[in-house]
Amino acid sequence: MPNRHLPFRTLAAVAFAMATLSSVAIGQSAEGRVHGVVADESGGVLPGVTVAATAANGTVLAAEVTNDVGRYAFALPAAPVALTFSLEGFSPATVDVDVAAGEDVRVAAQQLALAPRAETVVVRADPHVDIAPAPARPSLPPPPPPPVVIPVPAHDHDSICGPAKADASPESLGTVLSQSSAYEHEHDNSLFARNDQIVVDGGTQNGLAVGQNVVARRSYRPTPDMRSAIGEHTAGVLQIVSASDESSIAVVIYTCDEIMRGDRLAAFTPEPVRAPEPAGTPAFDEAAQILFADAGQLLGAPRRFMVIDRGADQAIHPGQRLTLFRRESRGERKPIVVGDAVVVAVRRDSATIRVDRVNDAIAFGEFAAPQRKAEPAPASARHQ
Repeated sequence: MPNRHLPFRTLAAVAFAMATLSSVAIGQSAEGRVHGVVADESGGVLPGVTVAATAANGTVLAAEVTNDVGRYAFALPAAPVALTFSLEGFSPATVDVDVAAGEDVRVAAQQLALAPRAETVVVRADPHVDIAPAPARPSLPPPPPPPVVIPVPAHDHDSICGPAKADASPESLGTVLSQSSAYEHEHDNSLFARNDQIVVDGGTQNGLAVGQNVVARRSYRPTPDMRSAIGEHTAGVLQIVSASDESSIAVVIYTCDEIMRGDRLAAFTPEPVRAPEPAGTPAFDEAAQILFADAGQLLGAPRRFMVIDRGADQAIHPGQRLTLFRRESRGERKPIVVGDAVVVAVRRDSATIRVDRVNDAIAFGEFAAPQRKAEPAPASARHQ
């Protein structure tokens, strides 16, 4: 008697085989991302390097040219490939890479060595044959000058380096990535000082331009329970010396302390120099509350910068003197004066102050009263 189930089992087997072959084909067609950077033997980045990706059978899959900061990137089929790096004047190099489906492969920084000089060949001419002099070769243009860094104009450095209350929606022109001449040590170089050249993840599309000064900032939370008062530390000033669409190179021209990888860049708007105003009478009923000091510290001492919760909206202005005080814990809660401060920078709803004198540490939650000038007495009162 014939087996009536055979055709069904045969069809099921064929369907399973076709599904298996289809999944294999899909896996083979998947791509992975390959990217890296090319530099010379000194560590300086190399733009204009041709990077070709070749399959095992010799087929060229793709070719790219490194950008202004020596970077390249491919989307390649999942398979072993060979990357060949070539630039006139340098010896070519090849690196084997295994591309996996859906993975991001970062190739170690590739350094190209200068090509060896060609041998010198001496040709002796027949003295009886007249040889026309070779035409003069045009002189080569001089090498480009180093980047010109425009000095920061004189201003109150306190207004740059003091802490501030972070903006609700901070403007960002980019972030600090790495030192431009040391890509091979990218994971080691996380602190930057004056005169360092830094690669910035941001370019003309972000609003950056050559010659522009920007500040490097990072945010912090003073204490876990102060959710509404995020602090912002300014690490220094940078100047853009080279800019493309998506990346730039900047030079550190002034530091408050070390600039770190990941610091956010913002527009540089220094406060002009202002001498502190003459001392006046503290208006205790108009006092601002002290939020925090720099880097989230909660105590103030002489020359320490702190942030108060009043700004331009409440007529606080740079140069204004303040009286630092706390209130009695009992009774009429009269003010207990502990020192003086001066306003060095102002935002809409907060200000940065410099503690000038204290007879006891000033803590967050205590107060700063603006000093008001004494009003002159009316002329009629002076003649009585």
